[in-house]
Amino acid sequence: MIIGLGTLGGFVAEAIANLEEIEKLVIIDHDIVEKKNLKNSIYRQIDVGSAKVEALKDILDMFHPDLEIWAFHSEYNEGTTQIPNVDTIDLTIDCRDITYDRKTEIDARFYVSSRYLMADFRKNVSYKKKTEGKYILELSKNDLRHAASFVSMMIHNNTIESLIANQSVQKYELDYVKHIEECCYDVVCDEEAGDDKFINLPEKVVPIIDMNKDKEVTVFLGSRVFPISEQAIPVNRLQSTRDVVNVFTSMVACQPDFNNFVVSIFEENNNFYIELIPETGAA
Repeated sequence: MIIGLGTLGGFVAEAIANLEEIEKLVIIDHDIVEKKNLKNSIYRQIDVGSAKVEALKDILDMFHPDLEIWAFHSEYNEGTTQIPNVDTIDLTIDCRDITYDRKTEIDARFYVSSRYLMADFRKNVSYKKKTEGKYILELSKNDLRHAASFVSMMIHNNTIESLIANQSVQKYELDYVKHIEECCYDVVCDEEAGDDKFINLPEKVVPIIDMNKDKEVTVFLGSRVFPISEQAIPVNRLQSTRDVVNVFTSMVACQPDFNNFVVSIFEENNNFYIELIPETGAA
């Protein structure tokens, strides 16, 4: 089942429909196709004014006449929206372009931040405020199809089961064919950190402090390729969890559009970098 059929969700549905192992596809969206949607979405000129679920079903039916597709033109509210034969659904994917509280019905949430596909498999997530999705960079249809291919790959090779079981948060870089990073994060926020803005910070604190003992560390707000801002942290400046939180919090203080951030660390040419990737909800 795919919830949210915007720029990313439409291409995810297309990619999943191409998998031979898929027998039934349930698609849910309450919106209609507008002219502004055509530039970076799967929809066609003839779809303008139609419900997205009906337009997408028509597109998929042309290439997959044997695939059973159930289309629901409605909003989805976890715990109250009733889907017929829900027990036959093996996987629920959310591509809505908003941030929202989640309980246990949704298995995977996908969104785009800069030029990363972000995959969030956490359960029981709540937000202090709800925000609409916001793309940091403009993506092409090819970029979005490439992002959708990562989703279909996870399903095809069955890695998605372990990701769901571990409640992982991952990034996939759109500029490379290979999977750049695959880490299962402990997403239970450390009380000592004192700030729940940084989704996977507890697992990253010790490596960050170790990196900074002998090396300057550059922190990027956003991706390292297209940063919103960046800051060089002097050697041995980060000596405790509180130091790390204070630096990160000061960098994101002027970004009210984003609730949370995923922390990504990496080494390149013996230099150390940290990315604070915004949870944009852009899908």
